[in-house]
Amino acid sequence: MKLNSILIPTLVLATAGAFAGSATADQHGGGHGMRLEALDTNADGAISRDEIDAARRARFNEADTDGNGIVSEEEFTVVMEARAEERRNRRRGNAFERADSNGDGELTFDETGTRLESMFERVDTDGDGLITEAEMEAAKSAMGRRRGERPRERRAPPAE
Repeated sequence: MKLNSILIPTLVLATAGAFAGSATADQHGGGHGMRLEALDTNADGAISRDEIDAARRARFNEADTDGNGIVSEEEFTVVMEARAEERRNRRRGNAFERADSNGDGELTFDETGTRLESMFERVDTDGDGLITEAEMEAAKSAMGRRRGERPRERRAPPAE
């Protein structure tokens, strides 16, 4: 079985613990998490417990900057913030590349409206050039279904 670029957030989180937490998929923009092929270090098409443990050890050692065998909250925070910054930078670069439709490294006004126009056309289901409240709610519901959310989960205010 070829492992390609299948993301394994569940496997990694379940077996590799918090330091593989960056393995969660970025479902909104390309999934930059850990990939099966990265864990399959001997390229045999399977992931062994030893390979998972090696990935865990590498992540742990990366966070344990003082080498004392313990990751403090401060060390953990530094690693997680660095990973978040890496993801932001990748997304920023990917977004620019998508917007730069002619690939010249510069954005014109016309290039910047492509995604909004596309979104507008999808939401304006009756094609009248206006997005009504009903069309907006339908679009939100459709987005929630794609994400696997129930309507009640989306509308509930965050717990404080």
